Amino acid sequence: MIVEPIGILLALAGIYTMMAGLTAGMYFLCICTLLGAAAAVILPALGGANIQPSHFALLFLTGAVVLRPRTLAAALSSLRYPGPGFWFTLFVLYSVLTALFLPRIFAGATIVYSLARTNEMHRILNTPLSPTTTNLTQSIYMIGSFCCFAIVAGFGRLGGMAIVAQALIVTSAICVFFAIADLATYATNTADLLSVIRNANYRMLNDGDIEGFKRIVGSFPEAGAFGYAALALFAFVLMLGIEGFPARFLGPIIGALGTALLLCTSTTAYAASAVTGILVLFFCIARIFRNNATSRHLTYVVACLFALPLLVMVIMLIPSVSESISNLIHATVTTKLESSSGEERMRWNAQALSSFLDTSGMGAGVGSIRASSLVVALLANVGIPGTLIFFIFLASLVRSVLRRHTDGGIEQKVGLAAMFSCVAQVTAATISAGAIDLGPLFAITAGLSVAYTLGPLQATMVPAGVPFPASPRLNARLKGLAAADSQLSLRRAAFIPDDGGHRHV
Repeated sequence: MIVEPIGILLALAGIYTMMAGLTAGMYFLCICTLLGAAAAVILPALGGANIQPSHFALLFLTGAVVLRPRTLAAALSSLRYPGPGFWFTLFVLYSVLTALFLPRIFAGATIVYSLARTNEMHRILNTPLSPTTTNLTQSIYMIGSFCCFAIVAGFGRLGGMAIVAQALIVTSAICVFFAIADLATYATNTADLLSVIRNANYRMLNDGDIEGFKRIVGSFPEAGAFGYAALALFAFVLMLGIEGFPARFLGPIIGALGTALLLCTSTTAYAASAVTGILVLFFCIARIFRNNATSRHLTYVVACLFALPLLVMVIMLIPSVSESISNLIHATVTTKLESSSGEERMRWNAQALSSFLDTSGMGAGVGSIRASSLVVALLANVGIPGTLIFFIFLASLVRSVLRRHTDGGIEQKVGLAAMFSCVAQVTAATISAGAIDLGPLFAITAGLSVAYTLGPLQATMVPAGVPFPASPRLNARLKGLAAADSQLSLRRAAFIPDDGGHRHV
């Protein structure tokens, strides 16, 4: 085991969060999700497998939860039947079992594209199906995502939803910072300054460009990974802004993150952003028809239906700008499937579907097959049973969030934002994901969604020992809600039976 310098820093931060409490732990976890090109620990015994900072942070956060029985009980209660947490638990459990048994049951029965690990580099090889270290590492990633999901759900049910939302807003701002740093170091030939967060033994594609546009990778190994994370965060903060979540600098963060998303040159990000934007538009229109829309919903509808088309027409009148954008769209969207990358990904999908048929629809086990679509990866790795469980979980999550009716408070705003972020991530993964683990950002937003659907475990809005977030408006809102609950409790207490009678005040 090789502990990298960044791993030592993360370990110190993790120890601090265990002592400081779960509020610091949530910020620590959310920020670590951005370090996709970093490795906290490298394991030569597993072919040079990397332990990413987000999963490394989860070790300390899980320890902190175990030391707090109240939060642990809340996390476990979020997994009960028939809620989304139950289906997610079942999906992870079934997936891990497939990794243990299916590569052995169907060994040699099919040819697969799988990830080959060496201490120097990871490569995709075409080999007969057999058990590999990737089965183990992918199972560990899924278990980590499950722990992350349960912890966030439990913390949210104890009144911490607003805190996690604030942590994700800060994470969005840091994501923009890394995008700017990537562009600046590329322009000045000082990319080595970011080597401390690009130490994983992945193939780093941080110096590419398309039609004169630098491919933004930020703190990730390639533009697609950056686009996936930026889209997840953008969908979250966009819905927070539309729903009126009280946070400082939310508007500028939404604008900056949206700009980074547009400039990242990721085909997947572009397609998934378009789908997500249309879904948000339908949501806002539905609000208007139900007479519960605000000026922010109307502004978004007007921007999508009128302002955006007008902007496109203005750009078309400027030949130089129009030509540059047309060339970018042509390179990233129109001819993407004709590129070597597109052809390679199509080969992965074709072979994965062939392996799905060769294993009689049962799949080859988690980590056995590399694909380029979440749906194909699900069918090829966990088969029909695992695919059905996943989509039951997703349908249960979306249905539970949309059917829950509250007073439009902080929890509803965060719950809706988290649900749209989950949908955006699944959309992006359906286009180009290579594995079925959607990562810690998905687990965090899914956990927030479940916390909202199940509701708080107690009347008080903030758990003991959890400080209010820094936003003064949010402080006032949460304190006001807590005070209202206290007044309601006092009024009810005035009519509690006392020795067989009633007290009258």
